[in-house]
Amino acid sequence: MDEYIWPARNVAEYAYCPRLFYLMEVEGIHLPSADTEAGNAVHRRVDRASAEPADDGKPRSVRSMTLTDSKLGVTATLDLAEIEGNTAVRVEYRKGRPHRVTLAPPPDDPGEADPPPLDRAEPWPTDRVQIGLQTLLLESAGYTVPHAVLYYTSEKLRLEVPVDDALRNEWNRERIA
Repeated sequence: MDEYIWPARNVAEYAYCPRLFYLMEVEGIHLPSADTEAGNAVHRRVDRASAEPADDGKPRSVRSMTLTDSKLGVTATLDLAEIEGNTAVRVEYRKGRPHRVTLAPPPDDPGEADPPPLDRAEPWPTDRVQIGLQTLLLESAGYTVPHAVLYYTSEKLRLEVPVDDALRNEWNRERIA
């Protein structure tokens, strides 16, 4: 019997909410919402396959690049890969906003008013799962991936995510076995 090849998007959906994944992927219940329609609009342009000629001196942008690895049991269609030689930078488009972490710095002077908190953008855990799997697919195809990028369209924010062992191990196959 053939093993099932998981779409990376489905693995991220499962990591987000196993019950919602079941309703959508097993029961086939897909209810459109304002959020899903906005996400579809963001992907209309990026999902068109590339027809750009290579331009010497700058990375080639490849849209809708499909990669599959039967050993990993995963497949994905990448929104965008910026490729230069054997180096690829994965770019994932998200219609929403990144996760915000607020850090309050210690006051310098106990008599001063509290300074405003520091705000830092981070990828959502499910976004990390998806780009981590897609990074593994690029690496198994022979590319070196120094970092990945999450582009949050609502803030026009290009958030760089280092490719390290933590990202590569974000997804644990036992979670879905």
